[in-house]
This record gives sequence, C-alpha cells and structure tokens, in this order.
Amino acid sequence: MKETRVFAAPVEARESKDGRNTIAGYASVFDQEYPVMGFTESVAPTAFRKTLKEHGSDLAVVWSHDADRVLGTADSGTARFAVDERGLRYEADLDLLDPDGMSAWRKISTGKVRQSSFSFEVKRDKWEEREDAPPHRTLVEVRLFEASPVLWGANPATEVDVQRAARSLAEITDTDTDALEAALAEGTLVDVLHPPQATAETPADAPPPAPVDPSPPEPTAVEPIITKGLNG
Repeated sequence: MKETRVFAAPVEARESKDGRNTIAGYASVFDQEYPVMGFTESVAPTAFRKTLKEHGSDLAVVWSHDADRVLGTADSGTARFAVDERGLRYEADLDLLDPDGMSAWRKISTGKVRQSSFSFEVKRDKWEEREDAPPHRTLVEVRLFEASPVLWGANPATEVDVQRAARSLAEITDTDTDALEAALAEGTLVDVLHPPQATAETPADAPPPAPVDPSPPEPTAVEPIITKGLNG
C-alpha cells in the first residue's frame, strides 16, 4: 500500500538564466519526529538510498499526488532527486505551455502552495518503545514513487498503511496484531501498550465498596436506669 507524508519544508519557484522555470523543495526531512495515529515517526537518512539507486529513473514529480498531473519525470530529465544532509530534495522543470505546469508555477511562485509530500511503500522500519509515551517508528528503507507540492502541511501523516504498521509493531511487543490495528485506527495505541496499572489500595479484582445509606439511623429506645437508696 502506498503511504504519504507531508513536511513543513518549503517548496520554491526559480527562473533560471537559460529560461527554465523550476520548482524545488524537500519531499522528506531526516530525523524530524512527527505524530502519526497515536505514535511518532521519523525518516532515517538511509531511507531513500536503495530506491534512488534501483528505481531512480522511474520517479516523478506530480501535483498533489495526482498521477494525471505530471510536472516532471526523472526518465525525461525534467525531474531530479537527490539526498543531502537535510533530506530528500527534488526539482522539476515546468512546461509553462502545459496547463498543469503553468498552474503549479503560479501557485508556488505566489506563495499559495508552500509544502511538499512524497508517496512511498515501507520496506524496513524500526520501532522503539518509550515509557509513558507513544512508541516511535523509524522508516529505515522505503520504496519511493513520487514527490508532490501540496497545499496542506498541518498534518504530516496523510495516509498510513495501518496493517503494515501493526504487524511490525507486534513483532517487538506482546500485543495481538488485530488489537494494535484497531488501536491505531482509533488513536488509542498508548492505552493498549501501556494500560493503567491497578494500585495496591484498589486492586483490579477488588469488589466495589458497599453503598452508604445517606439517611440518619432511627433512634433506639433507652431503658431508664432506676436506682434505689440503701434503705429501699
């Protein structure tokens, strides 16, 4: 299943001296933690190493993950992908005679669209359990498909393979995969992995306390004490 993540790394528009209209941005930023469905996640610097080597010519830059709105492709030389110390950087030379290219140029150059995203499939990940905190997932290796300028950047995780995440998390915990999948979908992962512990004063199997009658007790009759003198 393809997944997507949105990063608050700006995409920019540039007009070169040779007349090319290029957009450039970071589709992913390394070692930056972000929340995802009840856990945190980050992308390792190793994540794109294999996919760029084996599938680099298949990559594309498209508008907002829409494969029908292609802005550039690596195979045609109109898109480029590279990794640096910050993250995965992409560029696309826009065709301004193409309505999609002109639309992307105008929206990015005027600042209407500022964020970037990428679609991928997880190949290897690593989970870390954290005490009193959500678990953390590191994307160690992914299969990259495309990078996209996108409008919305408030929520870094836009589409997650819940089944894949649950299976890999189950490998390092004693929790059932189905339970983890349900918890991910409901956003209750911390409650499933770290359920509240019963205290010594209130054990989990202790019976509930007896109800207290709020009404005052009825007065009881008291026999008077009669004393007699020594002489009767």
